[in-house]
Amino acid sequence: MEQHEKLVEVRDAQLQSAHAELARRATVRNRIRQEVERVEAALQALAAQRAAWDQQWQAWIQQGGALQRGKDYADQHLKIAALENDLEEERASIVECLLEAQQEVDAARARTRKQYEALTQIMDVVGQMKQKRRQEQEARNVQRSEDAVAASWYLARKATAPEARHE
Repeated sequence: MEQHEKLVEVRDAQLQSAHAELARRATVRNRIRQEVERVEAALQALAAQRAAWDQQWQAWIQQGGALQRGKDYADQHLKIAALENDLEEERASIVECLLEAQQEVDAARARTRKQYEALTQIMDVVGQMKQKRRQEQEARNVQRSEDAVAASWYLARKATAPEARHE
């Protein structure tokens, strides 16, 4: 029984360690998610900048100044395209890290579930052993009580039997 209780302690410690590992992995994954969100926000801001620049270009066309500002438009377009490309590459790299981090979280979650199941099984065995021990103790107590009653009855009968002979 003592061995099983020590095993429960060991399994519980392993489960706590697995929970801690899962929490660490989830924290890393969540930070990577935040990075993805940061890059996506930057891409949205850049898209808004592109839209604003295109609106300004349309205004220049309507005012007849498009030819004078053609170089500005081309330079700005190249800058925005280069930034978009850099951000898309960064996003792709971060998303790859995110996928790896999610796989690590999933693996840690599976290990935690396994540790929990192992602990539960051992605790069930220990519980059954304790219940069996209690039942055996109760059976011994009942037997002792019955033996005591029988002995008392026997002694009482024996004590009254000689008196009955004298009468």
